[in-house]
Amino acid sequence: MESIGARYRQTRETRGYTLEQVARDTHIARRFLEALEDEDFAIFPGEPYLLGFMRTYANYLGIDAEETVTLYHNLKLQEQPPPIDELINRRPAVPLGRIALILVAVVAAGAVIYLAVTGGLFDPSERREAAAAPAAEPAIAYHMADEIVERRFSEGDRIIVPVRGAQFPVDLVRVDDGATVLASGREQRIRVGEEVLIDVNDDAQSDLRIIVRSVDTADTPRSVVMRLDRGAAATAAGRPVVQDPVGEVVAAPSIGSTLEPSREESVRLIAVYDEPQEFVVSVEFAGHAMFRYEADGQARVERYYLPGETLQMTVRDRLKLWVSNAASARLQVAGQEMSLGDPGEVTAGLITWVSDPESDRVLLELIPVY
Repeated sequence: MESIGARYRQTRETRGYTLEQVARDTHIARRFLEALEDEDFAIFPGEPYLLGFMRTYANYLGIDAEETVTLYHNLKLQEQPPPIDELINRRPAVPLGRIALILVAVVAAGAVIYLAVTGGLFDPSERREAAAAPAAEPAIAYHMADEIVERRFSEGDRIIVPVRGAQFPVDLVRVDDGATVLASGREQRIRVGEEVLIDVNDDAQSDLRIIVRSVDTADTPRSVVMRLDRGAAATAAGRPVVQDPVGEVVAAPSIGSTLEPSREESVRLIAVYDEPQEFVVSVEFAGHAMFRYEADGQARVERYYLPGETLQMTVRDRLKLWVSNAASARLQVAGQEMSLGDPGEVTAGLITWVSDPESDRVLLELIPVY
C-alpha cells in the first residue's frame, strides 16, 4: 500500500516547499507536519485533530484529501489483528480428571492465602514491616531536554525537569477527566484546555507551564497529551499587557504574508463606529476543533471543543484567534455572523479596530493572519 508520509514528503519536495514555509502558510506546527510525513500518528491529541491536519496539508499540496484519509483508515484496519479466537471454534482439550485436580489446587491455595492474611503463617511484625515498606518510585518516562515539548504521557509516569542545572521530578499521579501532577510534594489538578504554572523546585517561583490537551481514559494505563513549557513559565503569570490608550486606534497591524496564492484572503469589515467600544464575540462549535485565542493582550487560552459546545466573551480592543477545523466554528462578532473557512482548514485571524482617515470613524475588521 502507498505510504501516506511518502506521498506528503515527495509532493512537498517536488514543489520545492520547505517545512518552515508549509508551517507558516497552513498554521500547522512543524512538529505535526513532520509527524504526518513520518506517519507518527500517536503524537496527535485526538483523531479529529489528526484528520483535520491531514486534510489541510493534502489540500495545500494539491493532493486528494479524502483519498489520503481513506488510506489512513485502511492502514488502521491492517494494524488490527484478526479475531482468531472468535473465528475458530475450539473444543476443550483438558480432561475432566485434570480439571478436578486444578480445582483442588485452587482451593488449597485459597486456604493458604486466608491463613497468611489472618496471621496464621506470618509473624505480625513481618506484616507490619511489609505494610510499612515504601512504595516503588515511579518509572522515569521522559527527560525534558527541550524547552518545549508536547506528547502523550501515561498515568504513573515521571518527568524529569531541569531547572538551573539541577533535575527535579514531576509525577503524573492521576488521569481522569483531567490530569493531576505532583511536584515539590504538592498535587496540582489540571483540566483539559487549562493552563497552570508549576513550581518544581520549591523556591516560590514558577518553573514550568503545563497545558492539558486531551485525556484518554480508555488507554491502559490511562493517558494524557500535555504541553510542557520551561521557557515561558516564569513570565506567564505576570505578562505585561501592551495596549493602545483607550480610544486611540492605530493603523492596521502587520498580518504577514503567504507564498501560496490560493491561501491569500482579504480583510473583512465587521462594523463601523464613531469610536471603539466593547463588542461581543460568540463561537458555536458544530464539530470537533482545537480553538486558541488571545483577548486584549491577556494570556492565551486554548482547548479542544466538542460538537455543541459554545464560547462567548466581551472584547475591548483586539482578539487574535486560531482554529484547527475552520468550518466547525460558527463565529458571530458584534451581531454579525462570519465564516472562518472550510472543513479541515487551519486558519488564524485578528479582530481589531482600524482607523478610517477618510471618515474619521473606526472600523472593526477581521484581518487574516499568516
